[in-house]
Amino acid sequence: MSTTQTPAVQTPAVQTSAATSRTRTVVLATAALLAGAGITAGVVLGLGSTAPAASVPAAAPSSSAQVVVPSGSGTHHHVTPVTPVHPVAPSAAIETLQRELGQLNYYEGPVTGTMTSQTTQAITYLQRDAHLPQTGTMNAATQAALANFLANGNNQMGN
Repeated sequence: MSTTQTPAVQTPAVQTSAATSRTRTVVLATAALLAGAGITAGVVLGLGSTAPAASVPAAAPSSSAQVVVPSGSGTHHHVTPVTPVHPVAPSAAIETLQRELGQLNYYEGPVTGTMTSQTTQAITYLQRDAHLPQTGTMNAATQAALANFLANGNNQMGN
């Protein structure tokens, strides 16, 4: 007896099932990859560690941050990258403000051109004497009060 085998022909239902299975596999693989990346990031950043983090001095600022892992006792130390801090460039407007506040005896610090806590405090004192809200920031009303005090004097100048 001879049997004849005919090639299997996939019906549309079988093709749809295969496409759904491939899509499901891709979605699951992507989810597993993202979960693995999240776990790796957590380990690198020290999340989930029961050991206390070691104190490591910060390296000198450079254009790229580095992760330093000290070798030694076999324990794992996790160090978070440090972003370098760029100093604020001095401003001619703030230099002028500091000089003018100094003329009125509100500011006694160095004229640096950078907004310091001394500059903010001097602005607050000016606002207090001008009966303005004491915010420590320059606005139109504070600028007008400063110009008025420079032109007409204030109680701090002994006039």
